[in-house]
Amino acid sequence: MPQPPTEDTNTRKVDRRAAFGVWASGLASLASACGTSGTTELDTPDGKVLQLEKDDFLILVSNFAPTYRPGDHLTVHVIVNNQSSRYATARIRTKLVGRGQQVVAEAEVATINIKPSDATPTDRSLLIPTDLQPGDYTLQIELPAWSFEGRQTGGATLTTGVKIVG
Repeated sequence: MPQPPTEDTNTRKVDRRAAFGVWASGLASLASACGTSGTTELDTPDGKVLQLEKDDFLILVSNFAPTYRPGDHLTVHVIVNNQSSRYATARIRTKLVGRGQQVVAEAEVATINIKPSDATPTDRSLLIPTDLQPGDYTLQIELPAWSFEGRQTGGATLTTGVKIVG
């Protein structure tokens, strides 16, 4: 009569490379599921500043208030710092977004050119509709894929909450 195997067939050794691959894959999945957009909110004496550093760009957004009223102009100051040695072009979309990611106000898209190792500032303004209901909204500054000397790369969205009061 055959004897059952003495070792457990469910335990086998995995080489280090395979184990590391499984671990790295799990960690990457966790980071993408739980990670943030990379935007940092800084509290300064002059108010909040949104900051994002990505693909040789440092993006700063300032001059916004925590509350607005219907009919107000919401104006932000955007600085894009090109930290590379190549010329860059970026577009900036400015939106006020409500529930369900519905856009309630939007400014025209702006295009800026940034010299190597230089910064380009621009002001973006949008009019808050007079019939907008009071509540919590999201200010969204989007830079879709930018380009370095014609090669597209990157892209980023900076967001912060604003309150519309009656």
